[in-house]
Amino acid sequence: MKKYFFIIGLFMIFSSLSIFQASAQNIDFNEDFSKYEIGATPSSIKTNGAATIARPAGQQGKWLLLQDNITYKLNSSVSLPMSFTFEFDILAQAEQIKDISPISFGFVKDNAAREYISNGGAFVQLHYYDADAVNIGNYDVSKEEANTKFDLSATANRPLHVKLVVSGNQMAVYLDNTKLADTMLFQPQAARYFYISGPFETKQDAKVYVSNFKIAGS
Repeated sequence: MKKYFFIIGLFMIFSSLSIFQASAQNIDFNEDFSKYEIGATPSSIKTNGAATIARPAGQQGKWLLLQDNITYKLNSSVSLPMSFTFEFDILAQAEQIKDISPISFGFVKDNAAREYISNGGAFVQLHYYDADAVNIGNYDVSKEEANTKFDLSATANRPLHVKLVVSGNQMAVYLDNTKLADTMLFQPQAARYFYISGPFETKQDAKVYVSNFKIAGS
């Protein structure tokens, strides 16, 4: 009888683990901020500063304004799975793209939003003031980073689509469907929490927004 209950217990544990793993891999998340009023603080976002919904001039939909020196994360305590696709749009509004200092985004090991993050974890950094430089890396994995090129000046005042395809320890980075890198950016079994950090400085009333977040298991 004891052996019977032991087997049943093991079955229940393995079943629970299988359900958890399946649900993690089948993650489905969409956030375009359409349900929020202009000026509202979205409950789906956590930050070490201000999170404000706006409607940028000349653009459709609602967007989250990225404040200077502020980091934003998704308001979820659950780590992203080992494999997934993460997409979103960035809107850099400026007289010229060089009015915006670099912004960075990627995945770190925890979801604390207490301080500004620059090039943390598995990161992508858009060097707007260089007009065409994009750095990709993870200093916990390698001290070297991939220095890639993409015409950021051509993305001023229009949405730039970002797609990050994570498969195990690898991450492929796409900007407007152009593949910039596909390299090892994660330590084995490391937790993955998304973040995006606003520029540390903007000039001439330049602003950066994000919207249209989409996460799908892969």
